[in-house]
Amino acid sequence: MIHRVEIDNFALVEHAELDLGPGLTVLSGETGAGKSIVIDALDFASGSRSDRSLLRTGAEEASVSILLDDRGGGDGELVIGRTLREGGRTYAKMNGRLVTLAELRDRMEPLLAIHSQNDQQSIFRESVHRSLLDAYGGQLLAGALDDWEEARLQLADIDRRLGELFLDPETRERRRDILSFQTGEILEADPQPGEDEALLKKIKTLTAVREISIHLGRASEELTGGEGDTATARLGRALTELAAASRYSGRIQELLERAEALRTELSELGYDLDRVAERLDDRPEELEAANARLQQLRRLQEKYGRELEDVIRYGEKAKLELDRLDRTEEELGRLTAEKGRLLEELEEKAGGLFDLRRQAAARLEKAINQELSDLDMKNAAFEVEIESLVISAKGVPHDPQHVRFMIAPNPGEPSMPLVSIVSGGEASRVLLAVKTVLAGLDKVSTLIFDEIDTGISGSTTTRIAEKLKSISSYAQVICVTHNAQIAASADCQLLIGKGVESGRTRTTVVRIDGEERISEIARLLSGRPDDLKSRSLARDLLLRGRGL
Repeated sequence: MIHRVEIDNFALVEHAELDLGPGLTVLSGETGAGKSIVIDALDFASGSRSDRSLLRTGAEEASVSILLDDRGGGDGELVIGRTLREGGRTYAKMNGRLVTLAELRDRMEPLLAIHSQNDQQSIFRESVHRSLLDAYGGQLLAGALDDWEEARLQLADIDRRLGELFLDPETRERRRDILSFQTGEILEADPQPGEDEALLKKIKTLTAVREISIHLGRASEELTGGEGDTATARLGRALTELAAASRYSGRIQELLERAEALRTELSELGYDLDRVAERLDDRPEELEAANARLQQLRRLQEKYGRELEDVIRYGEKAKLELDRLDRTEEELGRLTAEKGRLLEELEEKAGGLFDLRRQAAARLEKAINQELSDLDMKNAAFEVEIESLVISAKGVPHDPQHVRFMIAPNPGEPSMPLVSIVSGGEASRVLLAVKTVLAGLDKVSTLIFDEIDTGISGSTTTRIAEKLKSISSYAQVICVTHNAQIAASADCQLLIGKGVESGRTRTTVVRIDGEERISEIARLLSGRPDDLKSRSLARDLLLRGRGL
């Protein structure tokens, strides 16, 4: 619901503040006073197109701000503001945050519906006709819709699963060959989680042992290894020469003794080297096998995953897909049969839904045509057109029917969509009739009617006032009117005035009560606000409309 509107430098309005409440609010005033400017300002703030003609002459910018009570949207209070700059550019804000015009329109669409001779609102758009008819149809129709949707989602799941089965046999066979090779390669290798890390540690240890063993072997060979130029052989030949020379010198005898001790130490060193070499766990074949295994795992990782665990997961997934492909023919047959059954079920449910909608449409047509008759459109014929859509294996619509509200304004004329109505007065009355019958089903919280009483007089005006009052019990209604009966029925009346101040034309908007309101309604009755009979009748109308 709109609580307050502030308008600055918009068209002829220099500044105006409107405090609005629930129920029915009417805007009245002299012809040409600018009553529609307020509607245009609300339309502008809701995101409609604009141009520089909306900017008050001499002003640099025009702005319209709206304070709404939007508890249904979860925001509490919502402040909408839109500004038009002198260059023609506009910008909009919601609760102080800059938004695009598309965001503004989307936010305002469920909150504010303006109906004037130039604007059609949501109820004239075919996109909402089906939801309105379904809401009017009640729980029985809602249950049928739920059944349809459940079956449609089941069919969508079947189609998805069929799509995953690669329905082309050649494609399916190629995929099977690839998966067979991949799973066979991974299965043959049989990688284990963490195996590559364990292999790396094992290879490091075995490599170190192999290196030690090689060096010890070489050292032993240099000391004592067989015939040849070894340390033991050389020392033996040196001892022979020293023994021969020691017969002639005591000093050489001492050197011979030292050499004998060295031969003993060298023998013990060779023995210790052999003992250490014997104790080493040198397994060259196992090291070679470990390196070969690691290379095999690395090749798998290059193909199927960065980590060994990724390779294992890939193999499991490929095996599952291969198993599924092996069962494809059986699965295809089962899913195809299930799809056929669901299509038959959907055809049946669509027929049931069509019958329920047709029944609801008949009731809706009768109710709205009665309302149109009350609104002096006795010759108009409102119809609900329900078109069944094609259901086939190639595709199922989200809803099996298209719903369109139609009307034939005069006898002998063909029915046409509501949006095609040319006359603004007729469009307003059709809207009023539809709104009256569908009270509460259309969730728009504020309805605005611009001169809905155009071309209407007598008892029809009274019925329009009653219907506006009825609609205002569940939605805020704002109405521009020239009619005294409608004005007298309102909960609030705003007077639009126009005058010249300091050589400039200015439009004003003020709330009127008491004698001021009586004067305005008297003017609407006779054009003479001071006429006693007109004032008496105005007072009577206000009492009957509970405006006083």
